[in-house]
Amino acid sequence: MLKILFSLLFLAPAALAQEFDLSRMPSDYAFVSIEEEGRLGLVFVGKDGDEYIFEQTLTYFDGRIERATIRVNNASQTTLAAFGDEKSTFIPHDCAPSIGTCYYVLNDSEGALNVKTETRLVGDVRIKDEFSQDGEEWLFWNRECTTFDEYGFWIDYVRTYWTGKTEAGYREQNRPNRIDELWRLCDPAAAVS
Repeated sequence: MLKILFSLLFLAPAALAQEFDLSRMPSDYAFVSIEEEGRLGLVFVGKDGDEYIFEQTLTYFDGRIERATIRVNNASQTTLAAFGDEKSTFIPHDCAPSIGTCYYVLNDSEGALNVKTETRLVGDVRIKDEFSQDGEEWLFWNRECTTFDEYGFWIDYVRTYWTGKTEAGYREQNRPNRIDELWRLCDPAAAVS
């Protein structure tokens, strides 16, 4: 479940300003991403005040279906991800495509978790290291290398967790994906060492 949540990580307050602005997004915005477990569809369904609402559907290769509602602000920063009765809130919002150091609080059924991200841009790829706070220490959580579209949503990504687990995903579209390039650039082995 966290894999899906972190696929939608966007910007943060302490980070540099970004070019993402959902006010220019078309009303029929949608895409399909090929994930390791199946096909993930993301569809814009409307606005609620200043937030944009998306429905996400993960259709697993074994036929199971998981649905989620995602809320983001105008800068494409996630504030809420709801999977049935499970909800995760990001206060004030998440951090993903921002550049620099950023902080947020993830609240879910397991409690509150302080998160720090450090993101740098290499070409058009954002390389993000994410850490969770344990007392005074920041523990490595994952490294993600991602390309984003003009609205702040992922196109191609690779990810390595602190456990050594890796995953990747890419948009279903009429162009080759960049997964091999991202693996070379991201150097996931270095992320966990």
